[in-house]
Amino acid sequence: MERVNGEIVTSVRLSDELVQVSIGNAVVGFVESAGPVFVALYGERYARAVEVTQSLAFDVAAAGLLAHVRVVSSLSEELAMPAPKNITPKKPKSSSRVA
Repeated sequence: MERVNGEIVTSVRLSDELVQVSIGNAVVGFVESAGPVFVALYGERYARAVEVTQSLAFDVAAAGLLAHVRVVSSLSEELAMPAPKNITPKKPKSSSRVA
């Protein structure tokens, strides 16, 4: 059983070519069969989902989608953190160039 951020990953087959991937109750993407290739799409809605990886194996495409979810989640958490307060801006070095 795969988990991401403590939540269980589930998949639901929507058609012969399309599988919806969720973490907990949130849809995170889709894996679509395009001939022999499986395409992982990141996004809550299929019509607006963005391709993140392709593979000849379903499991590899799904793992690529989950890796992308982990990266996006990590970056979102990092960007949500307040900036450190003890950083002072660097003063530009003065130059003694003569024109």
